[in-house]
Amino acid sequence: MSKNRAGVALVDALRKGRSKDTTKQTISPAVEHKRLVIALLTGGLLRLFVLVLFPKLIHEYLSGRVELSTPVTSYKRLQEGLYLSSLGISPYDGGVFHQSPLLLLAFKPLYYLPAVFTNTVFVAADVLVAWLLARIVDMRERQLQQTRHAGVPGETHFTCRPSVAAMLYLFNPLAIGTSLVQSTIVFSHIAIASALYFGIQGMIDWAVLSTAIAAHLSLYPAMLIAPISLIAASNNGVVLNRSRVLLAVLKFAIAVGLLHLVFVALFGAEYFTATVDFTLRVVDLQPNMGLFWYFFIEIFDEFRSFFIVVFQLTALAFAVPVSWRFRHDPLFASVMLVGIISALKSYPAWGDLALFLSLLPVYADLLKYLQYTFMSANLLLYGIGLAPVFWYLWIDQGSGNANFFYAATLVYEFGQISLLFDLGSAMLRRELDIHQPETRTRTVVQE
Repeated sequence: MSKNRAGVALVDALRKGRSKDTTKQTISPAVEHKRLVIALLTGGLLRLFVLVLFPKLIHEYLSGRVELSTPVTSYKRLQEGLYLSSLGISPYDGGVFHQSPLLLLAFKPLYYLPAVFTNTVFVAADVLVAWLLARIVDMRERQLQQTRHAGVPGETHFTCRPSVAAMLYLFNPLAIGTSLVQSTIVFSHIAIASALYFGIQGMIDWAVLSTAIAAHLSLYPAMLIAPISLIAASNNGVVLNRSRVLLAVLKFAIAVGLLHLVFVALFGAEYFTATVDFTLRVVDLQPNMGLFWYFFIEIFDEFRSFFIVVFQLTALAFAVPVSWRFRHDPLFASVMLVGIISALKSYPAWGDLALFLSLLPVYADLLKYLQYTFMSANLLLYGIGLAPVFWYLWIDQGSGNANFFYAATLVYEFGQISLLFDLGSAMLRRELDIHQPETRTRTVVQE
């Protein structure tokens, strides 16, 4: 009996010690908030420092990089559109400007101000994206704590702190480069992150409006209305209400339609041809980090329309099945769709991948389920590293050709797709562990 009592006392002491250690490791909200503010300020000041002190370096070596800016996100083309607009000429008549009228209206006052104001706007936009990502991480962690079945029984719960999530975006070289060349894709990132932030908070009308704005800025984020509508229809991820789904989709269609009517009244119907139609038909075959440009250079004209439909449907067709499969966690479906957009859109850039990678900390609990992290990371690193080298050999030295650069983009795309498959499989495995904990030690084999 004395031995049993001693054993029980020892177990109780160990439990108390563990609880004390956990308390010590817990960071207070005030300290975490301070870390987040420091991270946001440091990331913003770093960008401003480079923009102000090294403008020549950015102009000569970065602004023309096809990996960072595309015909639909280039700041140079936005400046051309602003110049035409200042002369009273429609910016969509020249065949150069292919960005949303929202950007034209937003940057029109800045066109007449010194460049430091524009630099500040782009830096502030990047900082806002980081803050929204941090808030999404924080909100999901709070929801998990309030949910009974938040995790696998007996597992060690692992999460990413909001300040760390912000730093992973702000100090990502891909995001820094995108900000330095002032790619307008950052405003699409704001709209996407805002849609997810408002959706997870239950502010569905704002989430739908943000999704509509993102669709006008970059077209492909329109796919996010599927998971956003499921967020609107769910009650703690359990009960789905079909009428709420239809209402959210209807509100999205109304918001998109109203914006379209406003833009037609201001710029004429040609804006639609120069933006949405331009993106869908892949008119400009300038090399980029995507799959479209090289294929449609080589394809015969009589087959062009068919393969454009095939390529575009390949990207857009994932919206409904991915959202429905992960309908009990629409936020995860949104993260998956952001990755699909990054990989399969017609004019992708490194900034698209930066946003997708920055959303992964939202599901830090899936990291231990990933099986091909090493392969995916190496493919992405090789693709990112080889693209500038092969571009230099092709364009500057003339010792290579387009096949070199396209090979790098294929490696880059395969890295993204492998990460997407791995992430989806990780979520499926975790769902199985949560609902059937007895299968945790078993190997799942598909026959």
